[in-house]
Amino acid sequence: MRRYLRHDYSEMSEELQQFFVTTIRVDCDDSKYPIRVKDVLNDEKRNLILHEQAVQQGLQLGGKGSVAVGTLFAKRYSVFVMSVISAFSLYDTILSIADDDVRFELNGAGGMRYETRLKSSFLEGGDPVQRRSESSLLKKRMLLHLEPVLRAVAVSTGASDKVMWSLVAHNVQQLYARMINDRSIWKTDERLEQIKEDQSIWLDRQNDNACTFANELQRFEHSGWQGPPFLIRRYCCLAYQVGSGSHAHGYCNSCPKLDSESRLRKLLQQ
Repeated sequence: MRRYLRHDYSEMSEELQQFFVTTIRVDCDDSKYPIRVKDVLNDEKRNLILHEQAVQQGLQLGGKGSVAVGTLFAKRYSVFVMSVISAFSLYDTILSIADDDVRFELNGAGGMRYETRLKSSFLEGGDPVQRRSESSLLKKRMLLHLEPVLRAVAVSTGASDKVMWSLVAHNVQQLYARMINDRSIWKTDERLEQIKEDQSIWLDRQNDNACTFANELQRFEHSGWQGPPFLIRRYCCLAYQVGSGSHAHGYCNSCPKLDSESRLRKLLQQ
């Protein structure tokens, strides 16, 4: 997520694809991604999608590992959420999150690659009141988009809604922490202030409920860690259940199951 800031469509497209595996579709009818998000809301199609995802991860839908299929879906789908936020906060661009527009494919290892279309963009230095309004509307639309998707996956896998939302919230908060603390990303004071304002909107706890991006997270503190702010997840995503032997996943750097020294070692090895 190093340099992407300038209001340049080609640069934005490349960066979103590189860091968030999200492609912007030019022609709404010309898609190579087979799964629409609305398919996740269909019981039969959803179970087929989750079954294939479970197989790719060496898990079993409906048996041991089923909950992990759900938690990992939420964690991975949050990557698309981050692409939408990044497009807005760094490029003043709104990506479509309509169920018909957002599509994805499985990558063979249980992960997902995403595709959507460009909805609209507005010039830098525009009306700050309008920009704040657009940011608030985008957040509301994203909450409405995510709620039925995560609920449907929770029903099929037995995963906890609360845990799934927390995994999404962690990635959203970590994204803003990285953007704000890396000058190579924001580059200008004006852009930094816009990012901070967007952050205040997306992480607003005023109307806190189960469906929120504002879950309170612990920041990693260690005398040996001098890197950027690093947030610890409230719940394990269960990725350690994926694979076995030399292909075992292990705990993520942000996993709450890690002790402080183990977390530091993993972070320093990145």
